[in-house]
Amino acid sequence: MHHQKMTEYDPQNKDYFKIGEVSRIVGVKEYSIRYWVSELPALKPIMTPTGYRLFKKKDVETIMLLKKLIYGEGLTLSGAKKRLQEQSAAASGEGEEKQLKKVFGMVRQQLLDLRKMLGGA
Repeated sequence: MHHQKMTEYDPQNKDYFKIGEVSRIVGVKEYSIRYWVSELPALKPIMTPTGYRLFKKKDVETIMLLKKLIYGEGLTLSGAKKRLQEQSAAASGEGEEKQLKKVFGMVRQQLLDLRKMLGGA
C-alpha cells in the first residue's frame, strides 16, 4: 500500500491548491504566504467567488523557492524578490540565446546544403 507524506509535493496530483494545502506542502504558515502574495506580483493565486485563494503549481514552486531563499539563505523578502527577478531574467535570456543558436544552426545548414546543390565544396 502506498502512503503519501503530508509534506510530499506531487505536482502531477493536482492543478490547484488551497492556501492550507500550500502551507502544509511547503512548511510555511498561511499568514507568511498571504504576506508574500501581497508583496510579490509574480504570485497570482486565483480568488474564488467564496474568497478562497487557489494556487497553481508554479505558485507553489515559487513559494518553495522563497522559503529556501528566506529561511535557508537568510535573505529578506526584498532580497528574495530581487533574486527571483534576476533568476527569471537569466532564464528568459538563456531561452532567447538557445533559440538564436537553433535558428543560426538551421540557416547555416541551409547554406551548406545550398552550396552542395550549386556544386561548391
